[in-house]
Amino acid sequence: MSNEAVILKSNKYGLTLQLDGTIPFEELVRKVCEKFASSADFFGETSMILETIGRELTNEEGLILIQAIELNSKIKVILLNENNELKDTRMLGQIDRFYKDDIFENAKIIRGSVTKNDIIESDSSIVILGDVKSKASVKAKGNVIVFGDLEGSAYAGYPDNTGCYIVAGELNSKNIQIGTITGDIKVQEKWSLRVHRKAKEPMGITVWNKELLAEPLSSGLLKGIK
Repeated sequence: MSNEAVILKSNKYGLTLQLDGTIPFEELVRKVCEKFASSADFFGETSMILETIGRELTNEEGLILIQAIELNSKIKVILLNENNELKDTRMLGQIDRFYKDDIFENAKIIRGSVTKNDIIESDSSIVILGDVKSKASVKAKGNVIVFGDLEGSAYAGYPDNTGCYIVAGELNSKNIQIGTITGDIKVQEKWSLRVHRKAKEPMGITVWNKELLAEPLSSGLLKGIK
């Protein structure tokens, strides 16, 4: 089987992988490894959105392909676009709520990072396909979703809607506000005491008993919020 089992194409926001839909998945993974190992110098060190076409993938298969790419190159895949559905590669299976809601339809989407001293505001929700760097600021009347590292300030539910939430792929900020609630972020007790808590995992922040409460998305914190 030739390398044409995997064809790379550039697109506006990243890279498209045209995949052979007939060969065994194990063989496809080997072809992906070979393709990206041989192209590693060309791509260099970069983050990108990956789109797959030509073959339906399960969540597990999508993650395996991403691991194959990242192990054989210096590429960091931040989003997987499969069948016109964006999936955060670290949150597959954990943020299904976002895709059932109309948040992406109505939200202001920032395709990249918010850098130092930048101020981003929205009359609806904000979805950031990157990081919010230190000293950057994000403010939305709706929810704030950061697929990368949240280091700067984030204000959801402006000015007084405490029913909104903030999500971050990595939470490294103490400058958080939801509606009228600000101050220290309380990590839900069962997670703060967990011995093997992951150092980096997607976190959701909501208002509970007039306090900011944070839990990993894997806990299902946001699924009950309407």
